[in-house]
Parts: sequence; structure tokens; C-alpha cells
Amino acid sequence: MTAQEPIVSIENLTVEYALTSGSFTAVDNVTLDVKPGEILGLVGESGAGKSTVGSAVARLIDFPGAITGGRILLRNSGDLASLNETQMCGIRGSDIGMIFQDSLSALFPVKTIGAQLMRAIKLSTGLTGSAARARALKLLEEVGIPQPKARLRQYPHQFSGGMRQRIVIAIALAGDPQLLIADEPTTALDVSIQSEILGLLKRLAVDHGAGVILITHDMAVIEEITDRVAVMRHGKLIEHGATRDVLARPIQDYTKALIRAVPRIDTRMERFVVMDDAPAVSPVTRPQTSHIQADGPAIDATDVTISFMVKNAILPRNRSYIRAADNVSLKVPAGSSVGIVGESGSGKSTLARAVCGLQSIDSGKITLMGHDVGALASDPALKRERVKAQMIFQDPFASLDPRQRIGSALIEPLIVNKMAERDEAQDITLATLKRVGLSEDDANKLPHQFSGGQRQRICIARALVMDPAVLICDEPTSALDVSVQATILNLLKDLRDERNLTLMFISHDLAVIRQVSDRVVVMQHGKVCEEAETDSLFDDPQHEYTRHLMKMMPKFTSGARLQTP
Repeated sequence: MTAQEPIVSIENLTVEYALTSGSFTAVDNVTLDVKPGEILGLVGESGAGKSTVGSAVARLIDFPGAITGGRILLRNSGDLASLNETQMCGIRGSDIGMIFQDSLSALFPVKTIGAQLMRAIKLSTGLTGSAARARALKLLEEVGIPQPKARLRQYPHQFSGGMRQRIVIAIALAGDPQLLIADEPTTALDVSIQSEILGLLKRLAVDHGAGVILITHDMAVIEEITDRVAVMRHGKLIEHGATRDVLARPIQDYTKALIRAVPRIDTRMERFVVMDDAPAVSPVTRPQTSHIQADGPAIDATDVTISFMVKNAILPRNRSYIRAADNVSLKVPAGSSVGIVGESGSGKSTLARAVCGLQSIDSGKITLMGHDVGALASDPALKRERVKAQMIFQDPFASLDPRQRIGSALIEPLIVNKMAERDEAQDITLATLKRVGLSEDDANKLPHQFSGGQRQRICIARALVMDPAVLICDEPTSALDVSVQATILNLLKDLRDERNLTLMFISHDLAVIRQVSDRVVVMQHGKVCEEAETDSLFDDPQHEYTRHLMKMMPKFTSGARLQTP
């Protein structure tokens, strides 16, 4: 066998899902290969079939889906499509590593990180005891988990979304696989850790001769790390070639539109570029309420401190804590937008949850629309005021009841809070689903029937049905492809104009932050290290850490060349 023989060859792959009305073709006659030391990027909109290709290679297609055509030839293992489950169990982990898009669902909630990581090491390498523990500590260090010895004893819920993603990557690398399938591996990661993870994937490919299939909607990541890129649409492969050639000189109109939809980092745009066939949004059909704001800022946090216990003990002096927020102060005027950036674990999401009343604080004060957050949570008379603040969470799948249909999930808060009768609530729900680019038929589906990006749109719709005055967005576009992201962010801009909506926007994507924020707050280790007007901060960052974030951010130069000034 030669060194350049593909690690995996996908030949005429077809994947279909059986439905009561027939069948749905998720992947249609796709042919690809990955050579040793090569990184292949798969791009396309949500539902294009990218993740299905990756799942098919690892033989993780759930019923009623099935591989109905083609072959998947893995080096030294034959046709994976013809192997039974017992044979595949010997290949997954040792020969094929998988990094899943949804980090929370990929981890077992009642087992420690150490137990899960060492089990993966045992199954894929045979190491046990102290050797497995040493390997686990090394992997956690490689993916940037601080204090790995202490973290081994913690559970998934004790980590931020970005840290959970790093743990999932560590588990995928446990067996030193020859093929790594990375499904949105940097979705929840800040730019500095993203850079480290991308470097780790590149080293794995170069140093170990492994092949990598990188599934992502981040075109900057595609440009920075991949050798070849394949563009998918509606289950079909429409363009394929060297990354530099495809991004610089795309042939298909769809590929050109996909590139133009990427937010720019070098300048602020009035509107995001929307693809011609992007999901259409409907006009507002619900009568607009007049949000009455109290005098002063919509959000006012003063000297807020929030701590979490990382080590419990009988004696108080032996307990240890970590400060997620350390004397943080923040003011957001009504109708404005503030962007919050920083590494995972810097306290961004913790602060957002505290503003919503979902996280208690140790000291300081938070007022929301002129009311103390503690009073909003405890005083029944202020219940209607509390629902005027809505939060879009980082993890869309964990935010939805897996057994509740989407329409019911959106109607329920309107009925419970007595904001509409059932018929009116149903009309509001259907109109809002269309507003975020979904169809009325989607109301009858369950969460698992949607892609990650579609689930995030559902979570955005659930917040919008409440007609909020304050919208707190924790990575609301991290799971969205660039075309839908453009539609959603234009929608948020429109809502600000229509409703005087106040936005608190948390994101690792600095290009998005520049587009949607009036001011930017940079957090590090629970502290605010810099705050400034958006253009000022991006054009002339003052703090060393802010400059570090700017430097580590992937640059998408191809988009700037194709986008219309």
C-alpha cells in the first residue's frame, strides 16, 4: 500500500430516511476521499447532508435512516457499509474518532469527565489504571482544559459549553485514530481555544498521517485549515476542489452566495448579505406592544460577584471556589446592543444567566428594566415584567423538550403566562416560525427531526413569541450556517428598530459582534478588561488580551474579495 492511498474512499454514497409518505434522500450519490495527512472540509447550509455523510462513515445513522447505496472503504478495514455493529465497535475509537456537534448530548451527565475519558482510552487503547489516567491528563492539557487533575473529578454540567466541546475532542483523540470526523468541532469555542484546536487537528493530520473530515459552516476555518473543500446542497455534492481554488474562484452561484453571506470583520455593514434562496422571513403579524422602559438603563449590573464551589469539604477553610464574575459592572441603555466576548470560562454566560434571574449572585446588584432581578424572580406581581426579558441559550438541543412538538413548545409559554388564547397563540407561533425561516409544517415535528442550526432557529422563535423588551443571546448563531445567520441577524436588527429591543449578545465570533453591537465588553477570568464603542475597539484595541483575541481570530480573506462594498 502506498502512502497516498486514501484512508477512506466514499463511493456513490446514498442515505435515505423512510417516512410514512415515502422516503427522504439526505445524501444523494456523493463521492469523496480523504488521503493521509489531509483535511477535507464539508460546507453547506443546515440540512445539506454534511453531518449525515460523517455519521454514515462512522455508521451512526439512526433508524429510520439507512445507507441504501454506495461503499465506504476504510484503509485496512474494507467496506464499512457492509460491516455489522459488532465489527464497527472495534473500529470506532481506535480507527475512527468522532467529534459531535452537540457537546452536552455527547457526554453522560451522571459520570465524571475522568470516568468517561478513561473509559474511552481503555476501549480504544487497552490502557488502564495510572496509565489511562496519565493519558487522560495529557489529552485534557492538549485541548486546553485548565487544572486537569481537579477537572477529572467534575461532571459535564460544571463546565462551560466551550470546555465541554474540548472534552469531547479529547475523547475523540483518545485512541489516536487514523480518521477523525469533526462535526462542527469549534462551534462553541472562543477564538484562542479555536486556534489551538485547529492547530491540534492540523498536527494530528501532519504528524500522525491521519485524515480529517471537517464539517463546519465557518468559512474562515475552512480557509485556514483545510486542504480541499466540498460544497453540499440538498444532499448533493455541487462543487469540490482545492480550498484555495474553490474559495477564490468558485464556479457555482450557490458557492459564491455562500461566501458573500459571511460577516465581515474589517467594516460594519448596515445589512448582512442574504442569499437569494435563504429562508424567507415574514412581516410582523402580531400587534406590537409599546415597551415601557423605566428611567435609566434596561440592564444595570453593579459590582456583581458570582462564585462556584469546585471542591467541597466539611471544614469551610478546606473548600475552594472559582469566581465566575469578579466585581463586574455593566450598563445597557434601552434600545441598544452590547456584545460580550471572551474565552470560555470568562464568565460571559454566567453573567447573562444572572441578568435573567437564573443564577444567584454573591454580592452586587442587578436591575432589569428598573426592577431588582431578585424581586422579579420572587414577586408574583412582577411576573409579567420578568417575561419581557427572554434568553436564547447556547445549546439548542438541551433547551428543548425531546418529547414535545415544536408548535406546543412555542404555544405553551404564551398560554401559561396568559398572554394569548390558544387560537391566537397558534397564529403567533406559526407566524414566528416563518419569521425565522421555518415552515408551518415544522410545528408538528419533534426536536430530533431537525439539524443543529434548525433547532437554534426554533429556540430563537420561542424567545420571540413572548414579544420581549430585552433579549439576551448566548451564542445564538453558533449553530447556524452563514446564510441563515445572515437572515437571523438581519431579523434581530429589524426587531431593534420595530420594538426598541435591547440586546445583550454573547458570541465567540468577533465578526458577528462587530456587526450587531453598539458597544463591546471584553471579559477575562471573570473581570471586564476592556469596554468601548464597537468600531473603536476593533480599530484600536487598548488591552493586550483584546489584541490577542483579534490576532487569534481566523481571517476570511476570500469573502472580502467577493463581497460587494
